[in-house]
Amino acid sequence: HLDSEPYQLRSAIVATIGNILTKVGQADDEDGNSWDVDASSPSSEEDKEDESHDGNEEGRGTISDADCHHMSNISKGRSALLDILTERVRDSSSFTRVAVLKAWATVVESDCLPLERFLPVTSLAISRLQDKTVMVRRSAMQLLTLILENNPYMGCLDPVPYMDKVKELEVYLKANMPSDIEDARAASQKELEESKGDEISKDEIESAALAAAIAEAEEESNSDNLSESQLEYLAKVKALKFASSALNFIALFEDANTAFEGMLLSSNASDVTEALRFFVRARHFQLPSAVTGMKQALSLIWSSETGIQDEVLKAFVEVFISVSGTEGKELLPHTEIADNLLFLAGQATVSEKASIEEAIARLVKENRIPSEVFMLLWSIASGAPGETRAAAILVLSMGATADPTIIDSATRLRLLLDVGLGDAVEENRDWTTIRSAAAALQRIQRAKHDPSSARYLVLEHITERLCSVAQGDWCNDANTQDTCAWFSAAEQSIDAIFAICPWPERAAADIIRVMESTTFGVGLGEAQSSCHSLRLSRFFFTMGHIALKLLVYAENLGGSVRRANAAKTLAKQESVDNAKSQKKPGASRDESGEESEEDDAIEAELGLAQEAEAENEKRVLEISEQEIVCNGLIGAFAPLLVRIVGNEGGAFTSEILTQASTLTLCKFMCISRTFCEKHLPLLLTALARAPTQDTTLRANTVVALGDLAFRFPNEVEPYTPRLYACLRDPSTRVRRHTLMVLTHLILNDMVKVKGQVCEIALCLQDEESRIQDMAPPPFFLFF
Repeated sequence: HLDSEPYQLRSAIVATIGNILTKVGQADDEDGNSWDVDASSPSSEEDKEDESHDGNEEGRGTISDADCHHMSNISKGRSALLDILTERVRDSSSFTRVAVLKAWATVVESDCLPLERFLPVTSLAISRLQDKTVMVRRSAMQLLTLILENNPYMGCLDPVPYMDKVKELEVYLKANMPSDIEDARAASQKELEESKGDEISKDEIESAALAAAIAEAEEESNSDNLSESQLEYLAKVKALKFASSALNFIALFEDANTAFEGMLLSSNASDVTEALRFFVRARHFQLPSAVTGMKQALSLIWSSETGIQDEVLKAFVEVFISVSGTEGKELLPHTEIADNLLFLAGQATVSEKASIEEAIARLVKENRIPSEVFMLLWSIASGAPGETRAAAILVLSMGATADPTIIDSATRLRLLLDVGLGDAVEENRDWTTIRSAAAALQRIQRAKHDPSSARYLVLEHITERLCSVAQGDWCNDANTQDTCAWFSAAEQSIDAIFAICPWPERAAADIIRVMESTTFGVGLGEAQSSCHSLRLSRFFFTMGHIALKLLVYAENLGGSVRRANAAKTLAKQESVDNAKSQKKPGASRDESGEESEEDDAIEAELGLAQEAEAENEKRVLEISEQEIVCNGLIGAFAPLLVRIVGNEGGAFTSEILTQASTLTLCKFMCISRTFCEKHLPLLLTALARAPTQDTTLRANTVVALGDLAFRFPNEVEPYTPRLYACLRDPSTRVRRHTLMVLTHLILNDMVKVKGQVCEIALCLQDEESRIQDMAPPPFFLFF
């Protein structure tokens, strides 16, 4: 009947098989019989295995031949039924495949699955995560969760203890091998030394000798006349097999990261939910893949579906905040919560940090992270060195996104100044800590000019230290890596200056003037005829980021003016409307005439307000178009920047200088339409001339061209074919960035595809799988 056409019949049969296996297993447990001697896993030490072995020896004498024959038949029948379930997991009907997986789940949950079947069933469930049907994938993930919860390898699945145990047991077994195997190994090693063999051959001899010793010990296990040393050796062999089986079990989950990632990225909400629940359980068993999976899962907090967002937060709380199994009702000790957050933030990428920040901010808003945790993080930041200090400050800044009072007080700002921007940080050039401190400062409100305020005085001192960081005063010109690490710290420092300083444009001008004097020798006597390439790189980077922040600052000021004028006009209109409503109905004609004249005056005033608003917008546009990069202090260095990017004659050979100057040129072009139109040919020429090995320069330039296409589409449109040409770049990274940029431009209707559709079509045959996966979305828009 398993080959019959109705899937309902096949599903009923496999469900029945699952129930039969469960009942038989439970009956054997009640009678004291074991399905398999090896199924009773040695709980921890070898002495328990000795006791199990001795018990089996005693029991063997009391079992009759008829009972042995009966147990053998049951074992064969059970194996046949398990084989049927293994075979039917690939049934043509998805409903039957679901029934098979549920049958396996019943057997596992009832603790009736033999030990030797755990690894095959785990592998089988992992393979079903790739099934085309949602309900099969969901059942497979539920089965994996049950296998994890009912695994025979105790509560901890951290591979490190098992690896240490395997090494310890292998050393013992090699040192106590039977004499005949020991003699054979010694002879083989002597022969290898005479022939001058390599280390790989020696390892092969050791492995072969160990395998022979294990096989001989297992053959002797059926003997009734074993000495104590032989029993101990046999117990060690069983312990080695158990520990190796546990490592293989863990490796199955570690190798299945691709399948788990596919579940997280699924468009079906149930796939995502089941994957999140699995990672929660895996974290409780200390599976290494659980942390990696949870970091990937945190990106789902940006999902458009509220249910998935809630599930991600629930999983985050279950894994890092609350006690296992309490569903967030009972929190972990404050020390443990702080350690979990430090571990999570300290090893995260930039994108993962953004997701972690969003999760922590939401939990702080809901008061689900105790304030004592942040007090503990402050104490860790003030006493811990290096990366731990930086991670603690970073977590504090994440919490301050939702509650600025975590950082915004005179006492805590003073502590942040000493810890994150103090003399010790300057001496060690700890750019990671500086970057975290600057990120934390961006979470507080701008300082108001008040010399009598302790907060203002502290922020004034902080601004001075941030300016020193942005100027590169602490950098070592003899160390290239030091400048590379400085870039991100300087970027965050400039952002913090524009966030907390009352007059950031003044501080920015001071930074540029100081860097001009230290780089070119201006104001220090005679101007230098040459300068260090790293200093020039830092100068261009700082100037480019300041120019971009000035644009944002000017637009924010323009928006504030518009909002203030709109509020003023609205208040005036409301007052007039209230005056009209309070006017008596029997008013004279003279009063009506006065009212008409008053209305005309209000309308004229409103017209003037609109005219003033338009004038303000025009002024902001003029500032961004002319004042920032074309005129003024920054504009004075634009010719030098253009000359270095052009690099006629190849005078500038520093890779860092080329990357920094090109990036600054792109930022200038994003600010001014005139500057962009004038220097677009130069940028594209620099892209074409970029060295083959400098993939960073080409990738950054492609991304910048995408930004320029969004801001000034008409100016970039004639050069679109040059952007498509980057799809044939030899670097996978550049091709991926190019396709990503083009995808966004096409989907947002910023670029009209004419004859370049074949360029995207060729990406379907790219050697990189990620590029193949990215190619279809824009390509399908044309069909």
